[in-house]
Amino acid sequence: MKKTMKRKLGTILLVGCLALGAAACDKASAAGYSNSLVSHEEIQDEFVKTCKSLNWPEGYEVPKEIDYKKDGSSYEKGFGTTRASLYWEAAWEREWLNSYKTDPERAEKALAELEKATKMTYMSPAKCDDATREAFAKYLDQARHGDPSGFEENIKLNAPE
Repeated sequence: MKKTMKRKLGTILLVGCLALGAAACDKASAAGYSNSLVSHEEIQDEFVKTCKSLNWPEGYEVPKEIDYKKDGSSYEKGFGTTRASLYWEAAWEREWLNSYKTDPERAEKALAELEKATKMTYMSPAKCDDATREAFAKYLDQARHGDPSGFEENIKLNAPE
């Protein structure tokens, strides 16, 4: 009788833990983004909304459309936000590169903006790998010390334009 009771209790606990685990996996996401697939129209909407919510360098012409053409592809939800964030990052890196030798105030503002990237969804552990986050931190540190090479490399290799 004791053995049967232990077995039933063990089974109930196992089922309960599995249910909790499945529920936790279902809810896991970065800042409300799921891993579901969405259409081009949805990523375009994300892109535009994100562009409107970000602070851009003075005089920078913010893109009105995502740089992916409608071709029937599906995209991960949040792709439009990430793409807009990459434009933002490149814009502020260029702002720093264009001003660090001649206008320290503008250069400092650019660095202050770029430091916000580490708290943005596109740079979160859920959306970005450790190596990329570490490289970005290194580039920021280099720029703080007057070294443009990190930002130059990042723009050359990763800028969406």
